Amino acid sequence: MDSDVRSLLKSKPLQSLPVIGFFQNYPPEKVVRHGDFLLLLGTSDYPWAYLCGDNPEDLLQVLETFNYATTYFANVEEWMLPILTHRHNIEWKLSTHRYYLSTERHLDPPDVESRRLDASMAGYIYEHSAYKDFTSEIYIRERLKKDVSAGVWVDGRLVGWGLTHDDTSLGFLNVVPEYRGKGLGESILRALILEKRAQKDNIFVNIEPHNHQSINLIKKLGFSFDREVCWVKLT
Repeated sequence: MDSDVRSLLKSKPLQSLPVIGFFQNYPPEKVVRHGDFLLLLGTSDYPWAYLCGDNPEDLLQVLETFNYATTYFANVEEWMLPILTHRHNIEWKLSTHRYYLSTERHLDPPDVESRRLDASMAGYIYEHSAYKDFTSEIYIRERLKKDVSAGVWVDGRLVGWGLTHDDTSLGFLNVVPEYRGKGLGESILRALILEKRAQKDNIFVNIEPHNHQSINLIKKLGFSFDREVCWVKLT
């Protein structure tokens, strides 16, 4: 990624959060720019085209040049969808609200002890995931190897965990049903945030709008709403 692209991304600090995060982990395979609009292609579980910019005409020109080299798009805002789909239909779409945590926000340490997860636990985490249509055991194993994670054990059993997605956002936060309501989720999230801060990484999450419990939790910890974004698979 050349210096001009990095400078442009830094000029859009919130919109570019997942773009910068993703390409910390995966090298850009293609970069298309028109005006101040960027499309960056990279491959994690799928070949993702990340979008960043705010001009519809620039997006249209970028897509013409890119020629839909992949049909998987990320960091998609609602206004972009009519342009993305003028030649294609949507096969599936995952919509979320993005929240971010300011570096100035104080955070107390977790109340419950946690420790990092091992990649061998990927199968267990996948089996307990509510997003099997959008993830895989291989993807989870890779995330456990590449970035921070935290798990809580009770009597030798993993009962709660959290890790990150390929764009470095916090995610996969889950507590098994019989241990919910005990503050484990909050402790895991605090542990992940402190690990991220130790690495001087940006801290953000993507949460489905109907997940009020998770939204209330991150607001309690001081996260601020940024925007609605989605991941889209076109046909």
